[in-house]
Amino acid sequence: DPMKVVWHDNYIKYFEDARCALLDKIGLGYLEMDRLGLVFPIVKMQVKYIKPSVFGQELDVRAALVPNENYLHIKYEVSDASSGEKICAAETRQMCVDSKKSESLLVLPAGVLKLLNGGA
Repeated sequence: DPMKVVWHDNYIKYFEDARCALLDKIGLGYLEMDRLGLVFPIVKMQVKYIKPSVFGQELDVRAALVPNENYLHIKYEVSDASSGEKICAAETRQMCVDSKKSESLLVLPAGVLKLLNGGA
């Protein structure tokens, strides 16, 4: 952007990419959500920008699940890929919605909880 830093809204795209990779890894990617008849809209997002990143800088974006029975709670950390210096921290909460009935579920379905707990 004109301030020669990565525009703040781009971080939301980075979170989405990391979240998709994480959910695919545990078997709860978009295709599985669709098969289950569920969607998970973001209902809350918090972002703390610690320092700017610049065009061409390689970033490491990590996402991790936070145990919760009522919604998907994911924490993110963005850091410089070479130095490891922290650039941004965030978290999202995503409500589970039955896409066929358009109803919010106040507790995650048992199959989703099983995936979030490593299939155990």
